[in-house]
Amino acid sequence: MRKSLLFLTGIAAFILLFANPAFSQFRLNLGPSVGTNFNIHTGSDLPQSGNGFGFVIGGQADMNFTPTIGLIANMQFYDNRSGSFTQTSSNQYQDQNGNPVTSTVSTDNSASVAYFELEALFKIGLKNNNLFFFAGPSVGFNVQGSYDQTTTETFPAPYQSNNTSNSSKGSIQNMNARFELKFGGGYDIPTGTGMFITPQVSFGYGLTNVEQDVNWKILTIQALVTVKFNVI
Repeated sequence: MRKSLLFLTGIAAFILLFANPAFSQFRLNLGPSVGTNFNIHTGSDLPQSGNGFGFVIGGQADMNFTPTIGLIANMQFYDNRSGSFTQTSSNQYQDQNGNPVTSTVSTDNSASVAYFELEALFKIGLKNNNLFFFAGPSVGFNVQGSYDQTTTETFPAPYQSNNTSNSSKGSIQNMNARFELKFGGGYDIPTGTGMFITPQVSFGYGLTNVEQDVNWKILTIQALVTVKFNVI
């Protein structure tokens, strides 16, 4: 929480500084954001890579200091980075007559992970064009962390009565704060006086492990839409 307050204080200082009449080119747009993540879970401590979708909801402050240079500050109240993967194997048995029987064992593993994210992204726009690019750091504080594992063993006919299914759930312990490098681009679509709809696409490279002492990182492709209103 202390880091969040420092981040917000820094953004407020930027706004107060560049809102001064001496900086006549300064522009500030504010608005809500919503989007979706495609998450890729990877790491040597995972049995295999996993993936999944999650949604994002938050707000954005888009500051332009010159026609081509600016800063994007995102505050994402819920940023879901969940993912899953399935492992498949087989077991060998014999029935009462000595005939071989092969079962299929499927284990579905899923992790539900979400963060409160703060981002400060350096923005470069094209002159006389609504297209822009951005890059910068992102820090996330855990708001959700749990896992779900279901193992199902199925038998061929006529042995289906031996089918079994077992599930287990729990919390992910010792989760780290999330640090990420993010880069992408967007386009401002004017819809009226002082209002824009801005689609953005970005890639986030997770630098920290999800859990302490576990080699497990998340890479994310994010599609975001922001409705922005001109304030200054």
